[in-house]
Amino acid sequence: MHNRFRALALVSALVVSLVAVATAYGQDKKSPPKVDKALLAERAAADKIVDGVLKGQPAPTDYKFSITSHPMKGQGGKTFIPFIISFDPGQAMPAALFYYLRVVSPDNAAKAKKAIEEYDAAVLKATTDARLDPENTELAEAEERARANMPRVEYAFEDIKNITLGKPKADSVYRMQAAMMLAPGTYDAYLLAKEPVASLKNKKTPAKAGLLKVQLTVPDFTTGDLTTSELIVTNMVAALKAPPSPEQLAANPYIFGTTGVMPAFTDRFAKTDELTVFFFIYNTGSDPTTGKPNVALDYAFYTKADGAEKFFNKTPTIELSAKTLPPNFDVKAGFVLPGTQTIPLESFPPGDYRLEIKIVDKVTSKTKIHNVKFTVLAQ
Repeated sequence: MHNRFRALALVSALVVSLVAVATAYGQDKKSPPKVDKALLAERAAADKIVDGVLKGQPAPTDYKFSITSHPMKGQGGKTFIPFIISFDPGQAMPAALFYYLRVVSPDNAAKAKKAIEEYDAAVLKATTDARLDPENTELAEAEERARANMPRVEYAFEDIKNITLGKPKADSVYRMQAAMMLAPGTYDAYLLAKEPVASLKNKKTPAKAGLLKVQLTVPDFTTGDLTTSELIVTNMVAALKAPPSPEQLAANPYIFGTTGVMPAFTDRFAKTDELTVFFFIYNTGSDPTTGKPNVALDYAFYTKADGAEKFFNKTPTIELSAKTLPPNFDVKAGFVLPGTQTIPLESFPPGDYRLEIKIVDKVTSKTKIHNVKFTVLAQ
């Protein structure tokens, strides 16, 4: 069966994009950018909520949402993780939200717990002393200093931002994009979305908020084994007219070079769709003659028929080598090897499919296989 297949030409452009995005999210957190007083107040309110959860208090549940992430290789041995937060439909959303992300490693957790316990003990002592001698102004001042001396722990990653929703409808799904940079390992991530304090008409009314705690297992892409980034499966790919600015990249980390992608949140596609599988290949060998990778990719499709799986069709083998890569392609210089492919579904009969992606490194003889299941809907 004949079909049209086309790969996205991204190799050269992707290098600049990934380096720029990784740099933006890999900045030294010891020197945070200056923020205004209103944002500092929001941050203090967010710290209070998350610190409370760390101490065992119940998390706020006014807003419900989930997270979808796509880890990929970053700079300096770290992992770059673009992600999307999806707010559940059917809930009333405000015109604006304050967003706070705190990522806590086991070491962070121990330091935070100790710092919070010491702070609570100091405040309790100062408060008790001041109440026992209410006329003593020095004790009252000591209580104020104790309360103001909030503990600050340097976490694995933190991010804050204001989000404008406009006039969201309760039956719509709102999604926001963000990213983080982390060393490989296991973490707890606390994602908080809350009403801005400034938007509250009654300042005595607690701001509505929602907190999601998820455990992150951050992969290590520097082990030397043939591997890939997390696959992004989508039917939404857009070509940008110009390279994005750093501000655009920060707002949309799913821009790669001059290509923007939006991960699909379903495995069901129409025959009129073009299915794109977007990923990067890491730790390939280097051909001793050319100094470049020599990788073969095969995309094979299988469908279900009468309760059994059978072969449907496949793409021509894609070769990523000195013959097809740009002359200046150099892994050591930060170039990344894309395995991206776009497949029009117009010739696929309605039904369930499995796409097998086979990556063969001809230099090291190593193989990596991914499977993607999807459904093509009837017209």
